[in-house]
Amino acid sequence: MRTTPLVGKKAWFGPRKHGWGLSPSSPEGWVVTGVALGVGVWLARRFPDRPGLGRVPGIALVAASILKGTAPGGPKAFARLHGPAQLDT
Repeated sequence: MRTTPLVGKKAWFGPRKHGWGLSPSSPEGWVVTGVALGVGVWLARRFPDRPGLGRVPGIALVAASILKGTAPGGPKAFARLHGPAQLDT
């Protein structure tokens, strides 16, 4: 399991507690997620005749999670990365 991001030293996204994949694990990850959601909603409302534009922030969010995240995984990967004590919280 990759425990460091591809770019930089601090991981913004890590394994999910429930399910499988990545979720924000730092304040920077939450900011990137919120900005991508906000920009996606704004683009969809501003340019309703161009629905493809609303996908651009989602694609950027996926790219950021790949570059600034650890390997995806579920509860077992989360426990290996953060320790089993944090899995219950």
